[in-house]
Amino acid sequence: MDSKSSSAPASVSLAIRLQSAPIDHNQFIKDPLAHFRAIPWCATLLNDGAVLNYRVCDRRPLPSTESSFVRRVMNSGTTVRACITFCRMVNPPPSGSGKASIPAASLSRSGVLLSGGGKANGEDLRNPFLLLSALLDLGEDLCGYTNTLHGGLFTVLMDEVMGTAANFQADHGAYTAQLTTKYRRTIKTPQVVLVRGRVVRKEGRKIFVKGTIEDKDGESFFCFSSPR
Repeated sequence: MDSKSSSAPASVSLAIRLQSAPIDHNQFIKDPLAHFRAIPWCATLLNDGAVLNYRVCDRRPLPSTESSFVRRVMNSGTTVRACITFCRMVNPPPSGSGKASIPAASLSRSGVLLSGGGKANGEDLRNPFLLLSALLDLGEDLCGYTNTLHGGLFTVLMDEVMGTAANFQADHGAYTAQLTTKYRRTIKTPQVVLVRGRVVRKEGRKIFVKGTIEDKDGESFFCFSSPR
């Protein structure tokens, strides 16, 4: 998002609050937010003054079987133990909260993820291109090779986060049309990772999203690009 971005309107923040999971979210760890706040590098991200809101992901099974893979299979003490999401603008205006914001240049080492946006890329400042982040505590039963996350699950994690970012910009939901991936290194388990996604361009009904999976030092395991 470029310097033309302005503050997120109240409707954006309200929409995120309405998606927040109830207390009985059904995650393995009963208080995911407290769990991640106890990890110093995660706490730094969560204390960012530019964060609009947090969401404890709802993992209650649905009778329709929708999202069963994420809500059931990837929801246990040995798969995904805890998951929360939070979002912010890349270049937010000064806030009156008194909390310091992480500078845009320090948000991620992925320049592509932080680029794009603005009028030239189809961004409507009434519904800005937010940077959506997810913290996930990954367990040992997600492995392919020894203590190594299965390669196919990279895509599952990214599709969930990038799809949510795209849905903020879609009137009737977004569907993946193409997913381009670049593997950089393996993810060792167990480990807490940061998964990020952001819309960088809109062209009519097409929504272009970038995403990364990063470690505690901001180094990328994986980079994604997806038009939806």
